[in-house]
Amino acid sequence: MEVHAILTTLVMPPLAPLLGLLLALVLYFFPATSLFAKLSLPLAILSFAVLWVCATPAFSTWLGERLGKSTEAPDAVPQAVVVLGGGRYRDAGSGSERLSATSLERVAWAAQRAPAQLPVLVAGGRVYEQEQLSEANLMADVMQEVFQRPVTWRDNCSRTTAENAVNTAAILHDSGVESVVLVTHWWHMPRAAEVFARAGLQVRPLPVGSSAELLPRAQGGLLRWMPSAAAMLRTQLYWRELLARRWYRWMPLPAVRSC
Repeated sequence: MEVHAILTTLVMPPLAPLLGLLLALVLYFFPATSLFAKLSLPLAILSFAVLWVCATPAFSTWLGERLGKSTEAPDAVPQAVVVLGGGRYRDAGSGSERLSATSLERVAWAAQRAPAQLPVLVAGGRVYEQEQLSEANLMADVMQEVFQRPVTWRDNCSRTTAENAVNTAAILHDSGVESVVLVTHWWHMPRAAEVFARAGLQVRPLPVGSSAELLPRAQGGLLRWMPSAAAMLRTQLYWRELLARRWYRWMPLPAVRSC
Protein backbone atom coordinates (compact mmCIF):
# COMPACT_ATOMS: atom_id res chain seq x y z
CA MET A 1 0.00 0.00 0.00
CA GLU A 2 2.80 2.46 0.86
CA VAL A 3 4.67 1.76 -2.39
CA HIS A 4 1.47 2.34 -4.37
CA ALA A 5 0.86 5.62 -2.54
CA ILE A 6 4.43 6.81 -3.20
CA LEU A 7 4.24 6.00 -6.90
CA THR A 8 0.89 7.78 -7.21
CA THR A 9 2.25 10.87 -5.45
CA LEU A 10 5.25 11.02 -7.78
CA VAL A 11 3.09 11.52 -10.87
CA MET A 12 0.66 13.99 -9.30
CA PRO A 13 0.88 17.71 -8.57
CA PRO A 14 2.38 19.40 -6.72
CA LEU A 15 5.24 16.90 -6.37
CA ALA A 16 5.68 16.14 -10.08
CA PRO A 17 6.22 19.78 -11.17
CA LEU A 18 8.30 20.46 -8.05
CA LEU A 19 10.59 17.61 -9.03
CA GLY A 20 10.80 19.20 -12.46
CA LEU A 21 11.96 22.45 -10.86
CA LEU A 22 14.51 20.57 -8.79
CA LEU A 23 15.85 18.81 -11.88
CA ALA A 24 16.08 22.15 -13.69
CA LEU A 25 18.19 23.48 -10.82
CA VAL A 26 20.51 20.48 -11.03
CA LEU A 27 20.87 20.85 -14.81
CA TYR A 28 21.73 24.53 -14.39
CA PHE A 29 25.05 23.61 -12.76
CA PHE A 30 26.23 21.55 -15.73
CA PRO A 31 28.78 23.24 -18.03
CA ALA A 32 27.13 26.14 -19.85
CA THR A 33 27.90 24.66 -23.26
CA SER A 34 26.27 21.31 -22.49
CA LEU A 35 22.81 20.33 -23.67
CA PHE A 36 21.74 19.68 -20.06
CA ALA A 37 22.44 23.28 -19.04
CA LYS A 38 20.50 24.60 -22.03
CA LEU A 39 17.51 22.51 -20.99
CA SER A 40 17.41 23.88 -17.46
CA LEU A 41 15.53 27.13 -18.24
CA PRO A 42 12.85 25.58 -20.50
CA LEU A 43 12.30 22.81 -17.93
CA ALA A 44 12.01 25.35 -15.11
CA ILE A 45 9.48 27.42 -17.07
CA LEU A 46 7.45 24.35 -18.00
CA SER A 47 7.44 23.01 -14.43
CA PHE A 48 6.39 26.38 -13.00
CA ALA A 49 3.61 26.71 -15.57
CA VAL A 50 2.31 23.22 -14.80
CA LEU A 51 2.38 23.94 -11.07
CA TRP A 52 0.49 27.21 -11.57
CA VAL A 53 -2.15 25.75 -13.89
CA CYS A 54 -2.78 22.72 -11.66
CA ALA A 55 -3.58 25.04 -8.75
CA THR A 56 -6.23 27.03 -10.64
CA PRO A 57 -10.00 26.50 -10.32
CA ALA A 58 -10.27 26.51 -14.12
CA PHE A 59 -8.02 23.47 -14.47
CA SER A 60 -9.49 21.57 -11.53
CA THR A 61 -12.96 22.12 -13.01
CA TRP A 62 -11.85 20.88 -16.41
CA LEU A 63 -10.16 17.84 -14.86
CA GLY A 64 -13.23 16.98 -12.80
CA GLU A 65 -15.37 17.04 -15.93
CA ARG A 66 -13.06 14.41 -17.46
CA LEU A 67 -14.21 11.93 -14.83
CA GLY A 68 -17.51 11.50 -16.62
CA LYS A 69 -20.55 9.87 -15.10
CA SER A 70 -21.29 6.45 -13.68
CA THR A 71 -23.02 3.78 -15.71
CA GLU A 72 -26.77 3.76 -16.15
CA ALA A 73 -28.81 2.12 -13.39
CA PRO A 74 -29.94 -1.49 -14.08
CA ASP A 75 -33.56 -2.49 -14.37
CA ALA A 76 -33.29 -4.79 -11.36
CA VAL A 77 -34.89 -3.57 -8.13
CA PRO A 78 -32.19 -2.84 -5.51
CA GLN A 79 -32.09 -5.20 -2.56
CA ALA A 80 -29.57 -3.40 -0.32
CA VAL A 81 -27.70 -0.14 0.21
CA VAL A 82 -23.89 -0.12 0.16
CA VAL A 83 -22.00 2.84 1.65
CA LEU A 84 -18.28 3.14 0.94
CA GLY A 85 -15.87 4.58 3.47
CA GLY A 86 -13.83 7.66 2.60
CA GLY A 87 -11.21 7.84 5.33
CA ARG A 88 -10.92 8.84 8.96
CA TYR A 89 -9.22 11.33 11.23
CA ARG A 90 -6.88 9.95 13.88
CA ASP A 91 -5.40 11.87 16.80
CA ALA A 92 -1.73 10.85 16.98
CA GLY A 93 -1.56 11.73 20.65
CA SER A 94 -4.66 10.12 22.09
CA GLY A 95 -5.26 7.59 19.32
CA SER A 96 -8.93 8.59 19.12
CA GLU A 97 -10.56 8.14 15.73
CA ARG A 98 -13.57 9.60 13.97
CA LEU A 99 -14.93 9.62 10.45
CA SER A 100 -13.45 12.05 7.96
CA ALA A 101 -15.70 14.68 6.44
CA THR A 102 -15.89 12.57 3.27
CA SER A 103 -17.02 9.44 5.11
CA LEU A 104 -19.47 11.35 7.27
CA GLU A 105 -21.04 12.99 4.23
CA ARG A 106 -21.55 9.58 2.61
CA VAL A 107 -23.17 8.16 5.72
CA ALA A 108 -25.49 11.15 6.05
CA TRP A 109 -26.38 11.00 2.36
CA ALA A 110 -27.25 7.31 2.57
CA ALA A 111 -29.28 7.74 5.76
CA GLN A 112 -31.31 10.59 4.30
CA ARG A 113 -31.67 9.62 0.62
CA ALA A 114 -31.35 5.84 0.25
CA PRO A 115 -34.60 3.81 0.32
CA ALA A 116 -35.48 3.39 3.98
CA GLN A 117 -36.80 -0.15 3.58
CA LEU A 118 -33.49 -1.57 2.30
CA PRO A 119 -30.85 -3.15 4.57
CA VAL A 120 -27.49 -1.39 4.73
CA LEU A 121 -23.91 -2.59 4.30
CA VAL A 122 -21.00 -0.31 5.21
CA ALA A 123 -17.58 -1.04 3.73
CA GLY A 124 -14.11 -0.08 4.90
CA GLY A 125 -11.36 -1.69 6.93
CA ARG A 126 -8.12 -0.61 8.55
CA VAL A 127 -5.76 0.75 5.89
CA TYR A 128 -2.80 1.25 8.26
CA GLU A 129 -1.66 -0.90 11.16
CA GLN A 130 -1.87 1.89 13.73
CA GLU A 131 -5.59 2.33 13.10
CA GLN A 132 -7.71 0.76 15.82
CA LEU A 133 -11.23 0.46 14.41
CA SER A 134 -12.35 -0.36 10.92
CA GLU A 135 -14.02 2.40 8.94
CA ALA A 136 -17.05 0.15 8.68
CA ASN A 137 -17.45 0.09 12.47
CA LEU A 138 -17.05 3.86 12.69
CA MET A 139 -19.62 4.33 9.95
CA ALA A 140 -22.05 1.86 11.51
CA ASP A 141 -21.86 3.66 14.85
CA VAL A 142 -22.76 7.01 13.26
CA MET A 143 -25.42 5.48 11.04
CA GLN A 144 -27.17 3.79 13.97
CA GLU A 145 -26.60 6.26 16.81
CA VAL A 146 -26.98 9.56 14.95
CA PHE A 147 -29.34 8.68 12.08
CA GLN A 148 -31.16 5.71 13.70
CA ARG A 149 -30.63 3.64 10.55
CA PRO A 150 -29.75 0.00 11.32
CA VAL A 151 -26.71 -1.57 9.65
CA THR A 152 -27.12 -5.19 8.61
CA TRP A 153 -23.64 -6.01 7.29
CA ARG A 154 -20.12 -4.67 7.81
CA ASP A 155 -17.13 -5.22 5.56
CA ASN A 156 -14.40 -4.62 8.13
CA CYS A 157 -11.48 -5.93 6.06
CA SER A 158 -11.26 -4.10 2.71
CA ARG A 159 -8.70 -1.34 2.19
CA THR A 160 -9.33 -0.26 -1.42
CA THR A 161 -12.31 0.27 -3.69
CA ALA A 162 -11.55 -3.02 -5.47
CA GLU A 163 -11.47 -4.87 -2.14
CA ASN A 164 -14.70 -3.07 -1.15
CA ALA A 165 -16.29 -4.55 -4.25
CA VAL A 166 -15.19 -8.18 -3.93
CA ASN A 167 -15.76 -8.32 -0.16
CA THR A 168 -19.18 -6.71 -0.47
CA ALA A 169 -20.16 -9.04 -3.30
CA ALA A 170 -19.14 -12.08 -1.24
CA ILE A 171 -21.12 -10.90 1.80
CA LEU A 172 -24.24 -9.97 -0.14
CA HIS A 173 -24.27 -12.99 -2.45
CA ASP A 174 -24.35 -15.19 0.64
CA SER A 175 -27.56 -13.39 1.58
CA GLY A 176 -29.07 -13.64 -1.89
CA VAL A 177 -28.53 -9.97 -2.78
CA GLU A 178 -27.65 -9.25 -6.41
CA SER A 179 -28.57 -5.56 -6.87
CA VAL A 180 -27.56 -2.61 -4.70
CA VAL A 181 -27.84 1.14 -4.29
CA LEU A 182 -24.23 2.33 -4.13
CA VAL A 183 -23.41 5.46 -2.14
CA THR A 184 -20.14 7.30 -2.64
CA HIS A 185 -19.06 10.72 -3.93
CA TRP A 186 -19.77 11.67 -7.53
CA TRP A 187 -16.08 11.81 -8.44
CA HIS A 188 -15.54 8.30 -7.06
CA MET A 189 -18.75 6.77 -8.42
CA PRO A 190 -17.64 5.95 -12.01
CA ARG A 191 -14.72 3.82 -10.81
CA ALA A 192 -16.65 2.31 -7.91
CA ALA A 193 -19.67 1.39 -10.06
CA GLU A 194 -17.44 -0.24 -12.67
CA VAL A 195 -15.54 -2.41 -10.22
CA PHE A 196 -18.70 -3.39 -8.30
CA ALA A 197 -20.27 -4.49 -11.59
CA ARG A 198 -17.16 -6.55 -12.35
CA ALA A 199 -17.51 -8.17 -8.93
CA GLY A 200 -20.99 -9.36 -9.87
CA LEU A 201 -23.36 -6.79 -8.39
CA GLN A 202 -25.91 -4.72 -10.27
CA VAL A 203 -25.40 -1.11 -9.23
CA ARG A 204 -27.88 1.75 -8.95
CA PRO A 205 -25.66 4.81 -8.28
CA LEU A 206 -26.62 7.27 -5.55
CA PRO A 207 -23.72 9.74 -5.80
CA VAL A 208 -23.02 12.35 -3.16
CA GLY A 209 -23.14 15.70 -4.95
CA SER A 210 -22.46 16.20 -8.65
CA SER A 211 -19.99 17.80 -11.03
CA ALA A 212 -22.14 20.95 -10.98
CA GLU A 213 -20.55 21.85 -7.63
CA LEU A 214 -17.04 21.97 -9.13
CA LEU A 215 -16.60 25.73 -9.16
CA PRO A 216 -17.94 28.15 -6.51
CA ARG A 217 -19.79 31.13 -7.97
CA ALA A 218 -17.31 33.59 -6.56
CA GLN A 219 -14.48 32.12 -8.61
CA GLY A 220 -15.31 33.61 -11.97
CA GLY A 221 -13.37 35.69 -14.45
CA LEU A 222 -9.69 36.09 -13.67
CA LEU A 223 -10.10 34.36 -10.32
CA ARG A 224 -10.53 31.09 -12.20
CA TRP A 225 -6.88 31.35 -13.24
CA MET A 226 -5.48 32.38 -9.87
CA PRO A 227 -3.89 29.51 -7.88
CA SER A 228 -5.48 28.43 -4.64
CA ALA A 229 -4.98 25.63 -2.14
CA ALA A 230 -8.57 24.47 -2.58
CA ALA A 231 -8.15 24.15 -6.36
CA MET A 232 -4.90 22.21 -5.92
CA LEU A 233 -6.63 19.80 -3.55
CA ARG A 234 -9.39 19.23 -6.09
CA THR A 235 -6.83 18.72 -8.85
CA GLN A 236 -5.02 16.10 -6.75
CA LEU A 237 -8.30 14.34 -6.01
CA TYR A 238 -9.51 14.21 -9.62
CA TRP A 239 -6.08 13.38 -11.04
CA ARG A 240 -5.73 10.46 -8.66
CA GLU A 241 -9.21 9.25 -9.54
CA LEU A 242 -8.50 9.35 -13.29
CA LEU A 243 -5.29 7.37 -12.81
CA ALA A 244 -6.99 4.85 -10.52
CA ARG A 245 -9.89 4.34 -12.92
CA ARG A 246 -7.55 3.41 -15.75
CA TRP A 247 -5.50 1.19 -13.47
CA TYR A 248 -8.61 -0.64 -12.30
CA ARG A 249 -9.64 -1.38 -15.86
CA TRP A 250 -6.30 -3.11 -16.44
CA MET A 251 -5.81 -4.94 -13.15
CA PRO A 252 -7.61 -8.19 -12.22
CA LEU A 253 -9.96 -8.17 -9.27
CA PRO A 254 -8.29 -9.05 -5.96
CA ALA A 255 -9.27 -12.06 -3.87
CA VAL A 256 -11.70 -11.63 -1.00
CA ARG A 257 -9.71 -10.10 1.85
CA SER A 258 -10.05 -11.39 5.40
CA CYS A 259 -8.97 -9.45 8.48
